[in-house]
Amino acid sequence: MRRPAAAALLAVAAACSSGQDPTVSGPSGPSGGSTTTGGVTSTVAAGRAADMPEARTEVAGATWDADIVVAGGLTIDGKANRRVDVYLPGANRWNPLPPLPQGLHHLGMAVLGARLYVAGGYTDGPGGEWQAVASVHSLGIGEQSWRQEPSLTQPRGAHGLAAVNGRLVAAGGVTGGLAGTTESWAPGEGAWRRGPDLALAREHLAVASVGGRVYAIAGRLGGFDTNQRVVESWDGREAAWRAEPDLNDSRGGTSASDVAGKVCVAGGEATTGTIATVECLTPGQRQWARAPSLSAPRHGLAVAGLGTKLHVIGGGPQPGLFVSTTHEVLETT
Repeated sequence: MRRPAAAALLAVAAACSSGQDPTVSGPSGPSGGSTTTGGVTSTVAAGRAADMPEARTEVAGATWDADIVVAGGLTIDGKANRRVDVYLPGANRWNPLPPLPQGLHHLGMAVLGARLYVAGGYTDGPGGEWQAVASVHSLGIGEQSWRQEPSLTQPRGAHGLAAVNGRLVAAGGVTGGLAGTTESWAPGEGAWRRGPDLALAREHLAVASVGGRVYAIAGRLGGFDTNQRVVESWDGREAAWRAEPDLNDSRGGTSASDVAGKVCVAGGEATTGTIATVECLTPGQRQWARAPSLSAPRHGLAVAGLGTKLHVIGGGPQPGLFVSTTHEVLETT
């Protein structure tokens, strides 16, 4: 989703006038139940886990110390959110973590070493407009506040962030215009440094790392009708990004994660609605394989891998400003 705040609020008004509740989304198929905007489910059903405590979209997610963290996002009022929640799979429970220093959505998040990093994203401007930021912060296990890190070379939103070979890599997004630029940073360095440009500049892409390479997956050039299937990868040292097999489906507003040695991408939004399909690529293979589809198609969602399972959390059940707390769990093997 990429709209000025005013247009986003019109999308909410349209949903409400049609009798839909944009704060509620839930599968009615095998996973059962419905998602509510507050509270937490108490048991894990087939394909389902405890729902995220607060409904939001355009969040960031990551696996951290065998748990799953979801940060930031847009709430139904179109405001940038500071909330950070951690899902404890053994207890099927969510706990709060220290809030972000400022509300952010369309942000990047990744784990490097034992620290959790957030970089870039949009915050609320003085007139309610989306304002891209360059700030980077990190959180250590057990810490009660976020630590400021060297900022990105330029403000960036609707991008991706991943860690590879001891470095964080930020790729694509919007930096005042459509960005094909990449940049990287390692702890101890005083500044981020430019990397090779993506072969195709795009925003609302998914970025994930597996097998010592960062994958820049899909994304779009503008509207929903410009979604892409292209995939590139980089190891953080090479002179250029390498072409990888195209996705089966074009998608933007999507997310990805490493899962048991594969990279899996889920969801997105298109002119026809939100995208249910999930695809996985094993490094070295020549084609993306279909995984089980989402029961509740969403965009702007958090995706994180634990073992062979893909956790797909939050996001909008319809294109535009719609939010949910839905937490699906897919088996990828």
